[in-house]
Amino acid sequence: MRKIIAAYDFGTSGVKIVLLGLDGKTYALAEEKYPLIRPAEGWVEQDPADYWEAVRSVTKKAVNAYEGDAEDIIAVNFSVQVITLIPVSSQGEVLYNAVSWLDGRAVKQAQAINQKLGFEAVCPQDYQCRLLWFKEEKPEIYEKAAWFLGCDGFLQYKFIGIMAADPNSEAIKKPNPERAAYISMIEKAAGVEGKMPPAVAATKIYGYVDKRGAADLGIPEGIPVFGGGNDVLAAAAGAGCFKEGDSHIYLGSSGWLSAIVHDIKESAIGSYHIQSMDPGMMIYGGCINTCCSALNWLTDNLYYYEKEQMGEEFWDYLNKEIETVPSGCDGLMMTPWLHGEQFPVHSEVLRGTFLNMNSMHTRAHMVAAFMESICYSIRWQIEIFERDHGIEIEHTSVNGGGSQSDTWMQRMANILGIPVCIPQNSAHSGAIGIAVAAAIGMGICDFDDAAKLVKQKKIFYPGREREVYERGYKNYQSLYEALLPVYERLNGNEKQEGTKKEK
Repeated sequence: MRKIIAAYDFGTSGVKIVLLGLDGKTYALAEEKYPLIRPAEGWVEQDPADYWEAVRSVTKKAVNAYEGDAEDIIAVNFSVQVITLIPVSSQGEVLYNAVSWLDGRAVKQAQAINQKLGFEAVCPQDYQCRLLWFKEEKPEIYEKAAWFLGCDGFLQYKFIGIMAADPNSEAIKKPNPERAAYISMIEKAAGVEGKMPPAVAATKIYGYVDKRGAADLGIPEGIPVFGGGNDVLAAAAGAGCFKEGDSHIYLGSSGWLSAIVHDIKESAIGSYHIQSMDPGMMIYGGCINTCCSALNWLTDNLYYYEKEQMGEEFWDYLNKEIETVPSGCDGLMMTPWLHGEQFPVHSEVLRGTFLNMNSMHTRAHMVAAFMESICYSIRWQIEIFERDHGIEIEHTSVNGGGSQSDTWMQRMANILGIPVCIPQNSAHSGAIGIAVAAAIGMGICDFDDAAKLVKQKKIFYPGREREVYERGYKNYQSLYEALLPVYERLNGNEKQEGTKKEK
């Protein structure tokens, strides 16, 4: 009998599943999409029922693709989009749509919390601001909600029938005391204490699959469901990052740079420190709001016919087109801020822009300019990290769907000026990383040798295009201050009503 861990990675636009063997081999992969809902300008929601339907579909796809028996599955774990909130009653009734991490409605609440604290502690995407929004704008839901579950808490409830772990359990994550006190201070200032369930560590058992969950999914009853973790933690592990200074770049619907550190340092607005999978380490990071979601938007509009006709072969076609675009895109630049930005620049009013366009530029130039804009943003993040932490990043791993583009990865290496490593099955690294957490929790490996479960595929080295990219990087950095006043005038007070559900 083979021993398989079923690991799920819940992103902004869909869920992926990996059936990972204890030998590090991937035995099955599957993916299922779910939509975004936009009730108003700057608001982004999802229907929690879509999450569970996607779980059912993707699990059955993977089990059917697996050349073995579903009884081989010995554990379940989740990687999830962070700061997505679902208000749930004590009877398990969902009281409101999931408010996505992308949602920027809580601007007024963020300003009020920061004013009360006397410094900029939160942004509209932080959960304390969303909780305060519910308290002020939807008080009946706020009062009825037993918990505001994260995506992982909601799914664990659906798997095992337990809505929140026992706060006295040994499985409860023991956060950094200084960080815990800081978060508690923000909750107290916002007046929203006691609405978030205690977090269970990714390497600890949350509960066991109940009869209903097993029947719904076609997996064994009674197998352990682990505590899950946020997408940054999982993607770091899926890139083999466990030691101080190990770094990875994630290119999914959103994007980020993260690095493993021992200590929390004073950092720039928009960056964060979260608990690593290893309780003795932290993860430094910063989020680019729109990454591959912006790439999909571009290609949906610029290459609609080709995407319809070619299916998955379209991406090879696109990469060949982009290879014809020279470094620097003949002067064309883009800002990727379709939904505002968190880091390395920070404002909810920012939007996407193409600059310096002329009649010689093609649609391939536009996509290449987008790819370079993400690379510039990551380089900016690296420089901020190295300044704040005094740790030099000499190489990095890249995972997520964007890592499958060799053209993009070569431009990444050229712009960053360091080698870029791509793990095997890099589009599924979040699921692989959270499977590693379950393996650690079951005593199969420990933090010192967990990286052996992560296989490397290829490395990209910097080329000779330094001059054009040095110029491009300086120009990219100048765009924020130049464009921010314009976007403040255009979007600062705009609220357009209307509901749109995006596929």
